Amino acid sequence: MGQSALRARRNHDTATQLWLGYHNKRSGRASVTWPEVVDQELCFGWIDSVRYSLGDDKGAQRITPRRMRSVWSAVNIRRFAELEKLGLVHASGRAAFAARDEARSQIYSYENRLRGLDPEQEAEFRKHRSAWKFFESQAPSYRKTAAFWVVSAKRDETRVRRLRKLIDFSQDGARIPPF
Repeated sequence: MGQSALRARRNHDTATQLWLGYHNKRSGRASVTWPEVVDQELCFGWIDSVRYSLGDDKGAQRITPRRMRSVWSAVNIRRFAELEKLGLVHASGRAAFAARDEARSQIYSYENRLRGLDPEQEAEFRKHRSAWKFFESQAPSYRKTAAFWVVSAKRDETRVRRLRKLIDFSQDGARIPPF
């Protein structure tokens, strides 16, 4: 067990923050690795935040206890389950995981990329043949990004408004401006 793990084990229930010093890989000096840090954070219910460079070959990372409304990424949820199976998770880590808001788990946009417009939106778009033809002639990356822009809106009214804007621009043979 490394020094950072020992420090976390000793201070997880009283400290409001920990600063972890590390050497960059290019320094050639032995140091804690990023995956090791994340594993320790998950085991004790902590999360990393501010990261500072301390010159060319070293840095510092601020680590704090997770709050109840902390977002849990899909990667961290999977890794937590693996650490739990290995018997490495401390009670404080289990408590932080149990206290998480399921609605705030796996919500990062890259974790929720949809393939395209939903069937109703696509049907509406197809009613405007020239707009649909223009849209379909665009690069897959543009179509995916534009569709995600429409479907990622939280409110129905916003999704409808964005679809209308996408149709209007496509009708004019133009891409929607960068958003």
